[in-house]
Amino acid sequence: MLTRRQLLRRSGAASAVAVLAPQTALTAVASPRARASALLRGGTFSQGVLSGDPTPNGITLLTLLDDVAGAGSVRLEVATDRDFRRVVASRSIATSGARNHSVKARLKGLKPHERYFYRFETRDKHSPVGRFQTALPADSTQPVRFAFFSCADYTHGYYNAYELMAREDVDFVVNLGDYIYAEAYHTRKGGTGVRDDKTARTLTGYRDKYALYRSDAALRDVHARFPIVSIWDDHEVQDNYAGAAPRGGLAPDKHYSAARRKAAYKAFFEAMPFFPQGSSRIYRDLTFGKTVDLIMLDQRQYRADQPCGDATAGPACADFAAPRPFLGGTQMAWAKQRLQSSQAAWKVIGNEVMMMNTKVGPATYLSFDSWQGYHAEREELLAHIQAKGIRDVVFVTGDIHTFFAGDVRTADSTGQTVALEFVGGSITSQGLGETDLDLGGGNVLKGNDRRPATPPAVIDALRGLNPWVDQADFDHHGYGLVTATQTSFDVTLKRVPTIKKRSRAALPSLGFTYSVARGQASIKGVNGPPA
Repeated sequence: MLTRRQLLRRSGAASAVAVLAPQTALTAVASPRARASALLRGGTFSQGVLSGDPTPNGITLLTLLDDVAGAGSVRLEVATDRDFRRVVASRSIATSGARNHSVKARLKGLKPHERYFYRFETRDKHSPVGRFQTALPADSTQPVRFAFFSCADYTHGYYNAYELMAREDVDFVVNLGDYIYAEAYHTRKGGTGVRDDKTARTLTGYRDKYALYRSDAALRDVHARFPIVSIWDDHEVQDNYAGAAPRGGLAPDKHYSAARRKAAYKAFFEAMPFFPQGSSRIYRDLTFGKTVDLIMLDQRQYRADQPCGDATAGPACADFAAPRPFLGGTQMAWAKQRLQSSQAAWKVIGNEVMMMNTKVGPATYLSFDSWQGYHAEREELLAHIQAKGIRDVVFVTGDIHTFFAGDVRTADSTGQTVALEFVGGSITSQGLGETDLDLGGGNVLKGNDRRPATPPAVIDALRGLNPWVDQADFDHHGYGLVTATQTSFDVTLKRVPTIKKRSRAALPSLGFTYSVARGQASIKGVNGPPA
């Protein structure tokens, strides 16, 4: 005679009952009273579905409901199969117009390194089906695969890189900021744009940005297939703003205000699948077995104004090396402790702006908006890595719209190599080869937006001025692709040939792949000339 347990297992119901615990651990934004509200009727799910911040037994799930009014609930279901025959969690999540009908929940109690499917529904409409995979258990030594990207100006080009990314075999993706652009830099009429947009200054404007960017199916596809780990950079609010500086460190004609930043932050948290700690803390870490500790930094919210008048290019000024907050004291202490305590094979830092210095002349720096503008904190973090003997630290970086790979050195890049850095280009945002590049002192390197073709001699000259750089590409767009194991950190800088027309083509990876061994101190000479 079959026992009840055997009968349930044979009927396929045992797994559902055994994993039903996540339903009781489902944490939503709304209060218990609001969670009991009636399901909304109608609506559309035009921004698709999103998952984020995977842990061994948890995930954050999100959608935004359009074309509805008032308050109510949306149903969330999570299953171990795409047809939802084996549902493991189900809950109604409250939402309203006050939060832009954002529907977000943190699910706990899942199995490590398992594939799940999820969907949302109103009384008579349902969302697309998304999938996610939970993180490796803490004791796992299995490989970790992820992509990293940044800088996706909607107007400048098509999302061909997202098309490719959606077809990768990765566990998750890392968004390093500038996911949206508050500004609209390019137009079809002006010749450098393929699509049109307008500048956001209000909460409605910022909300509209996320909806517009996700009107592209390629971006929705990435979100539906992979969890995302996100931080912001400046364009989620405003170009080059400094969060701890009066008026954001910007000139009055930029119209920065605390209200504008607050609106931008609110729209970001409504639209991204993770919950901040407190009101706006986004720096955090995620662990993927014994292979990767991912340390995500916030390099906008706590920084003082950039030095040297925030020049695009220029020499080090009198206050270049003066102490000024970048991460800020609290975040810096947290980052140093997290690096020192990590037992993972690879300590991967999700980095908004470049850690390697970038010079365009013997004494002329390209921008002071990156780590090189915050010399004291740069040296503090790198000195900590060096003094504590922390090995196998890798920065994965966005912001500069250019592919770079090289060594991170102390002492304004004249000292010892203590980490490596891979910069993943941009999804679409205008690169150095697509615009006229100010070299300082009245010198300009001409670019071509339609057909960028930076001469190899320019890349060689860059390496001469920046001997820590191994490889660079000024002309193409794309993202980084990583496979990390207990013995190696393999990186491909994945490049697309064009963004000015829709395409799924990829450029050859020759010259843009790296296989870094544990303990390897430098990548100089791997693809470029030796040190």
